[in-house]
Amino acid sequence: MTNFQTYWASAAVAWPTIWLADLMRYLIVAGAFTAILAWAPTAWRVRRTVRIRQIASGQRLREFGHSMLTVVIFSLVGASVFLGYRAGCLKIYASAGEYGWLWLVSSFFVMVVAQDAWFYWTHRLMHHRRVFRWAHRTHHQSLAPTPWTAYSFAPAEALVQAIFLPLFLLVLPVHPTVAFLWVTHMVVRNVAGHAGVELIPRAWLEGWWGRWLTTTLHHEMHHAYANSNYGLYFVWWDRWCGTEHPGYQDGLWALTGRLHQARAGVVAAQPVPEARSKTSAVRVAPVALASSVPGERAPSLS
Repeated sequence: MTNFQTYWASAAVAWPTIWLADLMRYLIVAGAFTAILAWAPTAWRVRRTVRIRQIASGQRLREFGHSMLTVVIFSLVGASVFLGYRAGCLKIYASAGEYGWLWLVSSFFVMVVAQDAWFYWTHRLMHHRRVFRWAHRTHHQSLAPTPWTAYSFAPAEALVQAIFLPLFLLVLPVHPTVAFLWVTHMVVRNVAGHAGVELIPRAWLEGWWGRWLTTTLHHEMHHAYANSNYGLYFVWWDRWCGTEHPGYQDGLWALTGRLHQARAGVVAAQPVPEARSKTSAVRVAPVALASSVPGERAPSLS
């Protein structure tokens, strides 16, 4: 048996374990968020809700079915990473000190920032009218996302997002522990963004997190309006490219104001998209916006 055949055989043997790890990661994180939302006090959920649309009948079951296919695709790409490692094509190293401890720590943040850029531009591409129906429509069938929406992708979208890791490893070295932490961070942030309830503490929302990192409200508005807020972890690409929803900042301000009122014992639970602007008396109405991206339009789900 040639070395190439040996590598393929070892990847085939490793694939079931990789599939199980991907499956359990999804089930544990999405299940944990679902349990938190189900068991949390009603008053807490109401004041933190950012829900704009209504969850459709049978939506969670449909999302789960699509997610099972996504897990298979993710695991197959994971097996290809294992194959690339065995063949010496991908830059995975075993000794923590091989590239220095500074790179060991920094590489996690480099991966997060790089993936955010990859996601933003591929996400915008998938919203183009010539690509949307076969690449991204499945995900946007969930107008009101749930934790189970996080992996509800068409096969093409699942593949596009999964191949970021092997492409990154072709260029920069990563330790397996860093790769594990990165994947865990990705799943947690992805599920949180689809939760429909803002879990971030109020002080964080008012500080650095609210200024630069995406919130659940940020992605909820993307699902509701379809043609803004494309970022994954950070808001800077949306701001630089003019694709941030014009009502997002007002909605975030209204949410933090609601949390302030709740802390002071005042009942205030109006949906965020209907909140008044902090800069004017104009209501932020939940209506679809014309796309600011040339060649794009709000996709139809019909």
